[in-house]
Amino acid sequence: MERAIICKGDSVSLSILAREDAPALYRIINDPEVHVFLSSPSRIYSLVDEYEWIDNTANVFNRSVNFAILENGTKEVVGVIGINPIEENNRGHVGYYISKDHWGKGYGTSALGMIIKFAFETMNLRKLHTCVYKPNVASQRVLEKNGFTRCGVMKENHFVPGYGYADEFIYELMNDRVK
Repeated sequence: MERAIICKGDSVSLSILAREDAPALYRIINDPEVHVFLSSPSRIYSLVDEYEWIDNTANVFNRSVNFAILENGTKEVVGVIGINPIEENNRGHVGYYISKDHWGKGYGTSALGMIIKFAFETMNLRKLHTCVYKPNVASQRVLEKNGFTRCGVMKENHFVPGYGYADEFIYELMNDRVK
């Protein structure tokens, strides 16, 4: 099957999610080292959950947009990135995760840069925001490399297995072209 590539970078591309991505996403999201920093670290996802998410909620017009992150050389699904929800006043919450096998290769930084461009230039969003837990230093670096600014902290706000109750940092990025 030929994949629809929405954004192409040097190392990774963003593609429309396909049902065939469910097994890879199931494997990635259930890896304890990936899962620990997601919003529901105690949840265990089934393969059916992944198929249903792709079929019903991954891309809902004017409410969410999510993409598979593909390694350019192999076309392997190495993660997912999206804006969910797209909120009133043209702002959106960005989230992502990358397979542990591909950490440290710059894939998250590249994918985030592409979705920022898509959000600001194609969707005309005014602002992107996200939250990251204090122990997730790698994700903080990804955000900061892409121009996000830490704008707040919720002290000991979220239980992170292995870390206890951790501070939750709030990050945002404004689209300077939209006033």
